[in-house]
Amino acid sequence: MKDFTKRMLSIAIPITLQNLMSSGLNLVDNLMIGQLGTTAIASVGLVNQVVFILNILTFGVSSGAGIFVSQYWGKRDEKNIEKTLGHILYITMGAAVVFFVLLFFFPERVLMIFTTDTEVIRTGATYARPVAFSTFLTSFSFIIAMALRTVEKARIPMYVSLVALSINTVVNYVLIFGFGPIQPLGVYGASLATLLSRFVEFVIFVNIVLRRKTPVRLSKFAFKFEAPFFKRLMKYATPVIVNEFLWSLGITMYSLVMARMGTEFIAARNISSTIENFGFVIFGGLASATVVMVGAELGRNNFTQAKYNAKKLLQLTVMTAVVTGLIIILLSRIIVNFYNIDQGLKNIVLTIIIIVGISQPIKMFNAVNIVGVLRSGGDTRAAMIIEIASLWGVGIPLVAVTGLVLKWPLTLVYVAMMIEELFKAILGVRRTMTWKWLKNVVD
Repeated sequence: MKDFTKRMLSIAIPITLQNLMSSGLNLVDNLMIGQLGTTAIASVGLVNQVVFILNILTFGVSSGAGIFVSQYWGKRDEKNIEKTLGHILYITMGAAVVFFVLLFFFPERVLMIFTTDTEVIRTGATYARPVAFSTFLTSFSFIIAMALRTVEKARIPMYVSLVALSINTVVNYVLIFGFGPIQPLGVYGASLATLLSRFVEFVIFVNIVLRRKTPVRLSKFAFKFEAPFFKRLMKYATPVIVNEFLWSLGITMYSLVMARMGTEFIAARNISSTIENFGFVIFGGLASATVVMVGAELGRNNFTQAKYNAKKLLQLTVMTAVVTGLIIILLSRIIVNFYNIDQGLKNIVLTIIIIVGISQPIKMFNAVNIVGVLRSGGDTRAAMIIEIASLWGVGIPLVAVTGLVLKWPLTLVYVAMMIEELFKAILGVRRTMTWKWLKNVVD
């Protein structure tokens, strides 16, 4: 038990600290934009919703690759870790090209999908074009950071994130509000700050992989395409990629419904999501620890230990989620007062956060169970079915009917949205208890 706790903390704490810094500084950035008014909050939130789809796709690709990286790490097979990263970067860079084209050349058309508010569309397009260039940088950095965490070098991406996010926060303030001879640029300044911070992050990660002082390396060998290897990789990665794409599309549908309910509801969702992200701070660390501590044991064919680790980490997740749910409810009472919005909108946000806080144990169990447990053993097809059936079969129909047909208040629409998580938890527990995910996929 002592070794279990020590290893879990060595992985989870750096990632949790990184997530805490990220959530904290993102909140500060969000508050800065919040000073520009409801239109600015809504426009930036909608562009970030599009970027969110790319980030989730990248997360899906990295999760699929992470199955192999974690199990190869269990065998200490560093050459195949490098080969996995090279092959998976082909996919992430291809996706980045698509989103660059959408955000740079057609931002107005993309934003018109979400809203008819011309001012929101105009402001959002201004923000989108510089952010478009960051798609390539973010996708690369995301993959390298995932690999470093999986080979138990979680402190490195933590330090890189600290540097990048600090730059983003300082430059955000200067460019949004102006400083000395620099004129205020509003949301355009915020997008330039994002691009600069992503570029710095990218340069640092490139330097790390080229210096070859960690198990995460890239050379010509990594990019030598091998069809049989790629086919085997995609056998497990494809369901994850499809899963994350359809999941991100589903979450975007939630935003679309709320956008159709009114511009103020876009702002409410953006603010509440920013506060809710504090609830994910710890669980990013726990999910990553689960991938490593379960996947590496499966790579060694140590199925008994993998099963023990999975049970302990899921129990810890639920207990911790109760505490974090209460924390974000209390934090929301303070944070919401920093936004330049009317009291009615503040009350809506506070009610939403109560709903979100109460649902934290179920939501976080689902996140760690699907991302950390089922996927680590290559049970990606079952994980995909559970998520997609819950979201598209339960969540989206409920939100669409309650929000657009029945015209329920936004708070009640959120309650309907949470039913999806309960349905997902029931399916997830049943699948996990079959133990069919206990597989070595790299032998």
